Amino acid sequence: MPHFKFIIEKINFLITSKNNSLIKRFRAFKDKLPSNEEDSFCVEGTNLIKELISSGNLPFKVIATEIWLNKNRLLANKISQSTITKVTEEVLASATSIKNPDGVAALIKKTVIPKFSYEKKDDFILVLDRVQDPGNLGNLFRTALAAGVNKILLGGGANPLSPKVLRASCGSIFYLPYKRIIGEESKIINDLLSSLNDLSSKGFQIISTGTINKITEQTPKPYWELDWNKPTALILGNEGSGVHHNIKEAFNETITIPHSELVESLNVASVAVPLLLERKRISLTQTLKK
Repeated sequence: MPHFKFIIEKINFLITSKNNSLIKRFRAFKDKLPSNEEDSFCVEGTNLIKELISSGNLPFKVIATEIWLNKNRLLANKISQSTITKVTEEVLASATSIKNPDGVAALIKKTVIPKFSYEKKDDFILVLDRVQDPGNLGNLFRTALAAGVNKILLGGGANPLSPKVLRASCGSIFYLPYKRIIGEESKIINDLLSSLNDLSSKGFQIISTGTINKITEQTPKPYWELDWNKPTALILGNEGSGVHHNIKEAFNETITIPHSELVESLNVASVAVPLLLERKRISLTQTLKK
């Protein structure tokens, strides 16, 4: 493969210092998105690079070890050689949040994320109320994409462009438009309520999740009793407090996944799987009956 060999041989500059300015730029993304990088984010690992390219986008800066470049010649060939810089394994490890990086990291422009805007064809919106755990948020993006969710509305919570969320999402974020509301809790809830009212006026049923109310003994509707064929905005809540009470008061239709009373509540990412995929199950069932 002479063309691949040419690409790798042309990348002859090797960074060996952890104090190199480019390495410092990558390192700034390890814990949170730096304020001076408002238009970009960092992805780490081969799988995310593959998903980025599969989505029709390319990174603008790449650091990779020579071992990675030799093992991933097909993938490296799809990236402009001018954006790739070779680094030692030690330097790469110092620049990424992964304990044992697989040899590559890249900086991406935020413009690769699909734009968020409501469209007439939209009929399934996932609303996440202050979901804090990066692993949960990444898994929710992945499940939402599998379930055919059109868009995600985020009320605060973890940043979807943080390295941990990106890894847990397995690249789903490159395909699924989202909007994130940030600020004080009161602002987040008020903005969420405004967005939900707008969706309601567009004909969406606004559904939140919950468990049995121990004071009133009211039990939410089992999720399979909901008419999932209607345009739906499904709200999943914060890991500790669930869906905010102001939202539940404004939109009081609630569904649940019945489970043993020995468990007070289920993990939000676990709850999402049967709820979000119920629509797919119904659609498949109806198709098979025809």
